Amino acid sequence: MTVQDRIEREISIEAPLERVWDLITETGWWVGDGDRTGQQRRRDGDLEVVEDPKYGAFPMRVVSVDPRRYVSYRWASGFPGDDPVEGNSTLVEFWLSEQDSGTLVRVVESGFGSLAVTDEARESSVEGNTQGWASQLDLLKERAESVSV
Repeated sequence: MTVQDRIEREISIEAPLERVWDLITETGWWVGDGDRTGQQRRRDGDLEVVEDPKYGAFPMRVVSVDPRRYVSYRWASGFPGDDPVEGNSTLVEFWLSEQDSGTLVRVVESGFGSLAVTDEARESSVEGNTQGWASQLDLLKERAESVSV
């Protein structure tokens, strides 16, 4: 059985690139269902940990940053509380580019094929995160467009 290794999505946001950049560079902004009530963030060495009262703790590592253009994170979404390492984590990458009416955001989450889980669990992760990115990008758009200048 071949399981999809990556998820790719794009969204156009009618907000300045700098505003969108500020939002996506908040490590783990996509954790949860949009309600940040009770969410905590802390640093643990080179990891940033997002603790969500409903979904658990997610240690994440910033992998690469090219200011205002690209940022990537490694996280172990299927292994809440575990350090993101080979075999339990995926790479989440964001590319931003200016458009006439705002900002284009492209997200790619990859590495599902190398997760040390059953094919069924891997497929479930891909399916859940595919749905998750659709909602999280809508929430990002709403948040970026609602901020007053």
